[in-house]
Amino acid sequence: MALKLTSLNVKGLNSPTKRRLLFRTLKSDKIDIAFLQETHLTKSVKIKLTDHVYTRAYVSGALSKRNGVAILIRKTCPFQLISQKIDTEGRYVLLTGTLYSMTYHFLNIYAPTTPSVDFWDSICNLVSALPQGAVILGGDMNAVACPAVDRGGRQASTVTPTLGRQDKLFARFLRQVGLIDVWRVLYPSVKDYSFYSAPHGTYSRIDMFLVNGLAMSNVIRAEINSISWSDHADIALYLHTPKLAASWSWRLNSSLLRDPEVVSQLRTLSIQYFQDNPPGETSLSTIWAAHKAVMRGHLIKIATHRKRTKLLSLVTLQQSLRRLEMSHKSSPSPELLSELLRTRSSLKRLLLDDVAKQLLWSRRMFFEKANKLDTLLARSLKPRSKFASISAVKTVDDVLVNSPQEICAAFTAYYSDLYNHSPHHNLADKSHLDAISSFLDSLSLPQLEDSHITNLSATILEEEINCAISALGGTKAPGPDGFSGGYYKVLRPELVPFLTSVFNDCAEGGSLHPDLLVANIALIPKEGRDPAAVESYRPISLINFDAKIFAKVLANRLSPLLQDLVHPDQVGFVPNRQLFDNTRRNADLIWWLSSRAAPSLILSLDAEKAFDRVEWPFLFFTLSRLGLPDFYINMVRALYSGMSAQVRVPGSSPIRFPICNGTRQGCPLSPLLFLLSLEPLLAAIRDHPEIRGVQV
Repeated sequence: MALKLTSLNVKGLNSPTKRRLLFRTLKSDKIDIAFLQETHLTKSVKIKLTDHVYTRAYVSGALSKRNGVAILIRKTCPFQLISQKIDTEGRYVLLTGTLYSMTYHFLNIYAPTTPSVDFWDSICNLVSALPQGAVILGGDMNAVACPAVDRGGRQASTVTPTLGRQDKLFARFLRQVGLIDVWRVLYPSVKDYSFYSAPHGTYSRIDMFLVNGLAMSNVIRAEINSISWSDHADIALYLHTPKLAASWSWRLNSSLLRDPEVVSQLRTLSIQYFQDNPPGETSLSTIWAAHKAVMRGHLIKIATHRKRTKLLSLVTLQQSLRRLEMSHKSSPSPELLSELLRTRSSLKRLLLDDVAKQLLWSRRMFFEKANKLDTLLARSLKPRSKFASISAVKTVDDVLVNSPQEICAAFTAYYSDLYNHSPHHNLADKSHLDAISSFLDSLSLPQLEDSHITNLSATILEEEINCAISALGGTKAPGPDGFSGGYYKVLRPELVPFLTSVFNDCAEGGSLHPDLLVANIALIPKEGRDPAAVESYRPISLINFDAKIFAKVLANRLSPLLQDLVHPDQVGFVPNRQLFDNTRRNADLIWWLSSRAAPSLILSLDAEKAFDRVEWPFLFFTLSRLGLPDFYINMVRALYSGMSAQVRVPGSSPIRFPICNGTRQGCPLSPLLFLLSLEPLLAAIRDHPEIRGVQV
């Protein structure tokens, strides 16, 4: 893998269409860091050059709609900012930070079109004052270092190339700061250009990347691409990065499920698959797991074909444009220029038309849902989290590591220990089981009524699974298998009958396939905590949707019974109880005690990693003592037996590890099981003779 940088003079970004086209281009080209010039965004304009992929933007604007530069950074790029310096006239942005344990200085400039000694002197002083590190200067220089090879065209071929005043200032700047023109060093005899001046009929290479010796050692290659929707060509620079593993994983493209033809193919394929693979020697869970592999392969085939078809005209125009540009640069002629302009216009129209359709769809959505309590409003109200890429963490030995694979290994070691904190506390340890049984026998725990036991022991019906599928969130992230909730909603008639058989088989002692029980752990940084500490991140388990459906069915059965099993002291996740009940109770007690000057103590406890520390032997014993039938407990066991997880860190290969304790955050059943596992402790506290509450 390589870090890809680009520089482009965008010639104004006040148009929403151009901004969307810019982000589309950056995503399509997989750009990590983008240097933009001539944004024409003023300081007073409240336009954010960010989206859900490029979450960081450092912008310099002027008082009027001229100049303007910006550096955009992709959210997966582990660049950690140390300092920044932004020009007040929209001429440059300087960022200093660390990237893969190396200090980088990224400087984006837009030079004046007329000679300016003050500008080049200020940039020279800026670069000379930089501390040690790799320097990468990119942008529109509006000058060339060597006119003989950096300028060309109809008029340039008839005039002896000479250094203009701006060129002389630029050449002096290069000598003073000792920066290297990357493209010219890599391709010393090649003539290529990034800008075409129609009035003068000349080409010039005024867009470039300049680096110091330290940065040059990391350069892989440089490119000058075609002039497409701007009047400048975008240039690219590829840098070496530590050896990174491909972090791509398949995820269902939800747009395919909106195509009736695709849905019809999926229905036919799923029906045929289950007919060809009836239950027999192969377990139901294995047949189900294999079905997902078959459907995944078919969906990948459809998506690949559609992408190629959609991009065919675009790729054809881009190739034609590149061929015409190279021909016109070497042998300019009016006929060739006319054909070149027509091709460029066709490409630009194709790009803008596609972006215009996207904008029209967005406006329609805002028009239809602007005054409704819908997903659109929820997304607007929810603050966009600032993605904090993990650049370094400390291992258990307090050693700071910074490569993605080492970071992944550090988190894996931490969570594998957390999810197996008491390896000897298992069903084979008789003394431990006796201690649990003795403790539970000493408590007066509630018991389920016979009618409730009958309901929990009933065979799972298709209606229950349909109800669980209807409750699935359409925008929730899928688990490792990549199938979204929409897949189960669209193919409900074909999938639910077999899924019902799989779940009922678990109640009879069957097991689920290990691939169904694996989860991706997404790491959410906690505010105000040390980002280098592995415990400073909240683990969210991204569970496969079929496992989530099973858990939802079990939760729907158990939830109505919680009021009979859980003491009123616990209000979280219990139907008809609210969190403010206890808050109001505490406020009343504080007022009552204060008014009587009664000696008292309020103790607040926070259990570290509470959900993750629940021990399964204790949990299953508690469920049994509360009167839950074996039929139901067997299904819970099937959901918790053979669980595994893997931490996802961009650029690393995930390491799967087993889970032996805890209830996973992200599972619909987890909060209910946690409540029940906590009830014996609270009952012991309430029954303890030396612990007295406030007597009112």
